Amino acid sequence: MTGRDVLLEVLAENLPARLLPPAVERLKQLAAGEFAAAGLACGGIEAYGTCRRLVLYARDLPAGPATKALAGIFPRLLARLDFPDAMTWEPSGFRFPRPLRGLVALHGEKLVAFSLAGVKSGRDTDGHDAAGPRRLRVPSAERYFRTLEHACVLVKDEERLDALRRGLAAAGKRMKLEIEPDGGLLRETLYLAEYPVVVVGGFSQEYLALPTELLRGALKAGLFFPVADAAGRLQPYFAGVRDGLSKGQRNVEDGFRAAAEAALAAAARRRAG
Repeated sequence: MTGRDVLLEVLAENLPARLLPPAVERLKQLAAGEFAAAGLACGGIEAYGTCRRLVLYARDLPAGPATKALAGIFPRLLARLDFPDAMTWEPSGFRFPRPLRGLVALHGEKLVAFSLAGVKSGRDTDGHDAAGPRRLRVPSAERYFRTLEHACVLVKDEERLDALRRGLAAAGKRMKLEIEPDGGLLRETLYLAEYPVVVVGGFSQEYLALPTELLRGALKAGLFFPVADAAGRLQPYFAGVRDGLSKGQRNVEDGFRAAAEAALAAAARRRAG
């Protein structure tokens, strides 16, 4: 029988960025063990995390009995995920960092039916809020990523990272300056946006009097990328990341500027003692 891909999407709210990388790795490990125990051979297992969803994707599982087996495997997988900070919100006592808002479970076009924490699996998920409040019907596991991409959601980590790097490079080119692509900050912002868009802003020149490392550290602590000239001298600008394209760009820029200047003012007060 021809194999089909398998999808499990857990939709939630505001998943903490620091919890996602270990959760993604744990999900892959658990899935590999469960599939092997059930005698399900597959062509590869992938897992992804965003601020709103945790996704398991397995390629080329045989059709037929596998669909029924997955209905038992999926709830076990999610119950075995360990989080340092988890909550309960319904009678079964299921623990997760945030309440579940939806479950998508498909083997090819077939629904993998199960319930967890009072939520039934289905075919519908959410697109990005910036694209308008819309429910999406996922026609098959194989069409999941394209369906979400059309709704301004980049599920795969490498796609969000690529979009972020390209956005920073393009913004720096427009400014004829260098936006410092700090690796740690890139990794953190990667899990804060499903469709990262770079926003450039400025701050008062007076803060350039701060020591360079203090200025740089204050901006990064506020999740802003510092901006420098070709000689490495910091400039009174920063790059921030918003989640998705929408109206109100001026409000976003004003909000980012206020946040950046608040972080810099706090750093200046600490230095003054």
